[in-house]
Formats: sequence, structure tokens, C-alpha cells
Amino acid sequence: MRTLCFLGIGLLISCPVVGQDASSFVTGITLLSGAESCPVFVAGVGAGSPAEQAGIKSGDVLVAVNGTPVSTIDETVRQFLHAESPTPVTLALVHQEKPYVATVGRVRSSILLSSKHEKVLESGMVVPMDATEAEMNGKLKAITRERMVDRVFPTHFPSNERLYYSGFEVLIMKNPAQVVVLGIEDGPASRAGVHWGDTILSVRGVDPRNKSITELEPLFSSKKPASMTLKIERDGVTKELTFQLAEAAQVLRDNQRQFLQGELVPLGLPDRYLYCFK
Repeated sequence: MRTLCFLGIGLLISCPVVGQDASSFVTGITLLSGAESCPVFVAGVGAGSPAEQAGIKSGDVLVAVNGTPVSTIDETVRQFLHAESPTPVTLALVHQEKPYVATVGRVRSSILLSSKHEKVLESGMVVPMDATEAEMNGKLKAITRERMVDRVFPTHFPSNERLYYSGFEVLIMKNPAQVVVLGIEDGPASRAGVHWGDTILSVRGVDPRNKSITELEPLFSSKKPASMTLKIERDGVTKELTFQLAEAAQVLRDNQRQFLQGELVPLGLPDRYLYCFK
């Protein structure tokens, strides 16, 4: 799971989830809110989580928690996302215009994270098992608004779902010129060991620096099945990672997302809520 955070003054980009507690008990639900006056949506459900076992789906609307109406994510976070005990919670939801009620248990956050090969650092960031506090803090300090030039795949995904790609955004930076992994999904790159914030030294043997968006898009994607080799720098160490690209449509489904009339929204979101994400 990834979220949005502020880096520098006013720079809103994708970053690792912050504020987790490995000892807390969670349901396995990720929530999302759209425009003002829109409801709170289920953005994702963790594989094997209590929420999945209770039948909750991505795109469902969360109406109430333990009988208390829900209007904002902040409110629901306080009420049920993290708890100090495994006490079940009763949720009122709507799936494809049909209301239903689900009683959802909780499991320790560390258990769900370990099943995804992730962990929580002392800072509260959720990161891959092999990530370190120093690595992530260094990346957070290095990626600032002043250095950001542009992004490839700004929704994390190519607009053409038939393209094959690695599963991450590409950030172009200046002073010095660098190309960096930005938001990263559950996909080929993350499974191969690529981390958020890795500096890309070469892709398929090509230095990506000082190239335009139109040059970078085909470099980081393919019209047919292919492999990709990335040479990255992480915390002063150079690594080379090779993996098979996946069709963007499959990566979308794996991350419980879909394009609806060109907008990236939770998988299963009813058409009538599209206005919430424009």
C-alpha cells in the first residue's frame, strides 16, 4: 500500500505509508476519499486479511463504523483502522448500489505486512523487508519540490493498458540531473527488489538522464512481453535488477485499480462516483 505525503513545501507525491504501528491490530482495508461531499471508498483490501474474509471489495462505499456514520477518512482512521486489541468491528457498506453489513476481525499489522514482505521502521514508514531507516530518511530528504522537474506515468500506469511495464512512476529531477523511482505498485519491479526512491543509472543499458518524456515512456515500457534490466543506486551502493515486464492491465487488477473514462479509480467503483476523482 502507498499513500501521498508532502515533501518540501507544497510537493505532494507518492511515498511509503507513514504512521503505521506493527503491534496494532488492523482490518486490512485501505480507504480513499474523493472530492468534497463524496463518500469514503474502499481503495483496497489486503490479501488474506480479515476484510477480505468478510467479503469487502475494492470500490465499496463505507457508510458507518459500529453504527456511527462516516464522512471523512480521518474519522474512520480514529475509529477502526488501528486498534490496540483484536476486537471485531461492524461496518455498514454499499457494494454496487446494494447495502450490506460486515463484521470484520482484526489481525496484527506485522502479520499482514510480513505476508507482503514488508515491515515498519521506527519512523513508522512501511517499507520492503530489506529497506533501512537510513536509506528511507535519506531519500525523503533528497526528493524535494525544488528538484522535481516532471514525471513519467503520473498515475503510476501507462495510459495504454495494453503496454507492458515495470509498475512504478518515473521522476525526473535536477541539481543534479537524476531519474528516480517514484510511486511503486505491487508489480514486477517491486517483486524484483526495486525500492521507492531508487536512483536509476541505466535502463536496458541506456542512461535515462537528460531525456524527454516522449523518449522515456518507450524506454520504460514495451508493446510486447519483454524483460527489463535496471541499474540503480541505493544508499551509495549500485545494484542491477532484471525482471519480466507485465501488462499494465494486469498490474492495475493486482493493485485493485481501474481506468474509468480515463480516470484512475478503485477497482469496482460504480460509474456514478466518477466525478469524485476528476
